[in-house]
Amino acid sequence: MMDWSRGDICLVNFNPAKGGEMGKLRPAIIMSADDEIEILDTVIVIPLSSVIEQDALPYRFHIPKRDKLEQNSDACIYEIRALSKTRVKEKLSKLSSEELQTVQNSLCQIIN
Repeated sequence: MMDWSRGDICLVNFNPAKGGEMGKLRPAIIMSADDEIEILDTVIVIPLSSVIEQDALPYRFHIPKRDKLEQNSDACIYEIRALSKTRVKEKLSKLSSEELQTVQNSLCQIIN
C-alpha cells in the first residue's frame, strides 16, 4: 500500500525525459484518485517547477513553499503525466482542498 492520496505533493523522478518533457527529480502533485492509487501500477501526476510565471492559469498554478516543499513553485498543469509508482519517492506536502479544486478545474479547461 502506498501512503499517498490525491493532492499530495511528492518527489518524483521524471528521468529519462524526451523532447520538451520535464525531467529530473522534482516535486509533483498526485492527481490519481485514491482507489486508483491502490489498484494501478501507475499514478497520474502534475510536475512542479521553481520557475514562476505570473497569471498563467489554466496552464500553471502557483503553490507557495510549505512543509518539505522548500521553494515557491508553479504546478505545470499542461505537463500532466502517468508514471510508474516506482518513480514516486517521499511525500513533501499536500494541497489544500481549495488549491486542489483550482488545479482540477484548470485541467478540465485545458482538455475540454
